[in-house]
Amino acid sequence: MRRAALPFLLVLLSACGTDRVPLSYRLDPGLRLEHRLTLRASVVRTLAGETRDQDVLATFRATQDLGEPAEDGSVEAAISLVPEGLEVNGQPVDIGPAQEYTVRLAPDGRVVAVQVAAGEETEVLESVGIERLLPRLRPVLPGRPVGPGDSWRSETHFTDEQGRFALSSRSRLVQLGVADGREAALVRTTYESPVDRNEVFANAVAQVRGSDVGAQEAWFALDGYLVRAVGDSVGNYRVTFTPPAGEEGLAAVRGALRVRLHLEMQLLSATPGA
Repeated sequence: MRRAALPFLLVLLSACGTDRVPLSYRLDPGLRLEHRLTLRASVVRTLAGETRDQDVLATFRATQDLGEPAEDGSVEAAISLVPEGLEVNGQPVDIGPAQEYTVRLAPDGRVVAVQVAAGEETEVLESVGIERLLPRLRPVLPGRPVGPGDSWRSETHFTDEQGRFALSSRSRLVQLGVADGREAALVRTTYESPVDRNEVFANAVAQVRGSDVGAQEAWFALDGYLVRAVGDSVGNYRVTFTPPAGEEGLAAVRGALRVRLHLEMQLLSATPGA
């Protein structure tokens, strides 16, 4: 065991010989990144005194294509989640078409706006709120040289026609080393995300209020992109269901939603822009 650990330890010590490294995202126009996203969710719904549990396992090929920078330094990115598989309570389910999003990235790499571009979420994934996951899939970076032990904070607020949510995070550079053959930094992040939004389901509109808390451990290549990440979170929400527009005579129904998430990201390819 000690002999097996020695080569990695030597690489780690060598990488840590540099006290500080620049830690920021590459936002080159045309840069294309492909990751595999694995999502495991335990969803508990309570409605009118009845409780229903669901265990969900979904895999996607996530691609990100960067556009030209704006005058303020932000960059628009097209993100596509191409489904590869979906299981609910151990049984395969049709996951539907690809889902596409347009996000705006700040100069420090933060996701500051999310817009659904195309595609419809499979009903069992609606409660997970995939569009709210996008800002959490990538750690916020300081955009400056940092060393092991250094920490930084970030806070972002999102508002659209469906309501609002926020993301407050605290990150720390744990160590420098090598991940999948790339010089990389291990970043650990904890976060809290308050939510107050309307979610449109197949047969109702739900007002969702609550928050989720979580933590992520991510290896980030010093070249400027995520290599792999693992995260866990727990969300607790109060939910009020109302009938869709145009349907009258039905009373609102109140319930609760608890979502436990385990997320994994693994880099598949990184293609520089032209």
